[in-house]
Amino acid sequence: MSMEISNAYSSYVGNSAYATRSTNQKQATESRETDKTSTETQVATRKTAADELSYLSEKYSNFTFVAVNYKQGMQYGSMATTNIAISPEFLKKMANDSKLEKEYESYFDGMRKLDEENIRTHEARGRRMVAQGWAIDKNGGISRWGVSEPTNKRHYGQEMTDYANKIRKQKAEKAKEQGKLEEKRKAKREQEERLAEMRAERKTESKNLQSYEFKVVGSDVRDLTEKMIAAMKNPNSAAVSATAGLDLKI
Repeated sequence: MSMEISNAYSSYVGNSAYATRSTNQKQATESRETDKTSTETQVATRKTAADELSYLSEKYSNFTFVAVNYKQGMQYGSMATTNIAISPEFLKKMANDSKLEKEYESYFDGMRKLDEENIRTHEARGRRMVAQGWAIDKNGGISRWGVSEPTNKRHYGQEMTDYANKIRKQKAEKAKEQGKLEEKRKAKREQEERLAEMRAERKTESKNLQSYEFKVVGSDVRDLTEKMIAAMKNPNSAAVSATAGLDLKI
């Protein structure tokens, strides 16, 4: 009797376990089918750029997505989020290509980390980021932009003032040196002009000079002196000879 009860109990337990497994398997299968249907429905509904933008914005709470063809100088988002501008054309491609969508979604976390690193790098250099972001063009090309400013604006302004003063001082010193050089050049020109005048005067004097050769014979010094003076006043007189040199005879 006990054996039969045991067999009956065993059969009941076995049947119950089988029933439970069957029920669980059925529920799991239904759950997977439901998830699959839900996923397929979601994918199917994302057909436009607007659909894709809405999907990304809802999925990534710490990101700011904008649908725009980025141009230099554009700014969007805030420093509290990772900002990504995606071309509307490329958003539509992502909406209709799940593999492409997953590929670019895998880049987002790296963009966020690079933004954080960029902030730290600028802070170490005495600057702070004012705005930054990423851009994905219509061909899937990725680029980034950023705007920073000195941490201490007043100090930066003082540096600019000091630099301007330095430039002015350098220009003043250069002008002063040029003035000194010009004075030296002027003095040199005046000296050269005076030398030229002196040479011209000497040349004129040399043209007016006449050389005389005469022979004077006298009885004493006084007589010689008088005859020399007379000869110099009238070099063509008979008292002047053609003999070279001066022959003084007393």
